[in-house]
Amino acid sequence: MRIRAAKSIRSRTSDLVSARRGDALITCVSACALVCALLPTAGAEPVTATTTAVEAGEAHTLDGLAAVLGGEKPLEPARIILQSDVELRARLLLLGRGSERALFGELPRSLLRATLAELIGEHLIAIEAERVRIAPPGAADVQRELEEIERQAGGHREVVRLLAWLEASRVELEVMAERRASIGAFLRANLEGVNVVTEAEVDARVRDDSARFAAETPMAARAAMRAALAKEALRRHIDHWVRVLRARTRVRIFAHYDSP
Repeated sequence: MRIRAAKSIRSRTSDLVSARRGDALITCVSACALVCALLPTAGAEPVTATTTAVEAGEAHTLDGLAAVLGGEKPLEPARIILQSDVELRARLLLLGRGSERALFGELPRSLLRATLAELIGEHLIAIEAERVRIAPPGAADVQRELEEIERQAGGHREVVRLLAWLEASRVELEVMAERRASIGAFLRANLEGVNVVTEAEVDARVRDDSARFAAETPMAARAAMRAALAKEALRRHIDHWVRVLRARTRVRIFAHYDSP
């Protein structure tokens, strides 16, 4: 029997502890003991561990670590990202593109590397949101993020199908949605106004990329370009925040997803 550690050792606030609904509880002490046991032997190869049998003659294999953030200072909680977290996010992305590989295919190493980098960025911002005491997101905010995750992945039915195939729990999506809602609150508090786009910027970009909007009305072309420029500006500032936060937070990567 295989127990996905992503379902067993996370919590809504620290992503370390929480029990999968219907699974046996694994305490924070157990989670930390697992991490400590794995860290000394971690190298370039993905890290995995096998617990003692819970039932006679039955082995339970835990997910490998993908990355560990923080945890160096006394009382500083370590955040863990598991290989199952990376796989789920990558398959959600492919699912939104209508790719059958989301369900049955082997995931490209390049996609796994990019997905892990994205998750590290999310966790760094979530850590900072907690540090500066950004108010926790409300239930409505989390629900909106959950609905957006499902929308981007092709709808509720497709997501349910994916979770069933992975033997994953909806709790994993809820944790993801809560983290994204917290990140959204942090960004609104710290990046307000950074995505303001001037009409001169819109004019210049529309002129430079006129072929792209040949079939659009001038008003539609400008609206699309304004949205694209705002998204680019926000992305640049988020990338800057991630670089700053990564420079002051130790990030240990165990799943390198090197090309074969």
